[in-house]
Amino acid sequence: LRVADLELDLLRRRVTRGGKRIDLTAKEFGLLELLMRRQGEVLPRSLIASQVWDMNFDSDTNVIEVAMRRLRLKVDDGQSVKLIQTVRGMGYVLEVPQEP
Repeated sequence: LRVADLELDLLRRRVTRGGKRIDLTAKEFGLLELLMRRQGEVLPRSLIASQVWDMNFDSDTNVIEVAMRRLRLKVDDGQSVKLIQTVRGMGYVLEVPQEP
């Protein structure tokens, strides 16, 4: 899977951005795979919880926010183009931002 300079190799379970390898946990890899497969689509927290954690969504937990923060640090930190976006009140989306 590829979005801009972000590549996810499903067979080798390897992620690179701009040719640089990114080490992810199993959950982070699953989360990134879901975001990349549904690129440009806003994914609600409930869908992410059921697909990645195989659990019903509990609004009292911040597990998804913590995981997204960690994934964003690994994927977007130090990059001029941020691919992982938060859509307030709705969820998260992975997309290439439009030029202004």
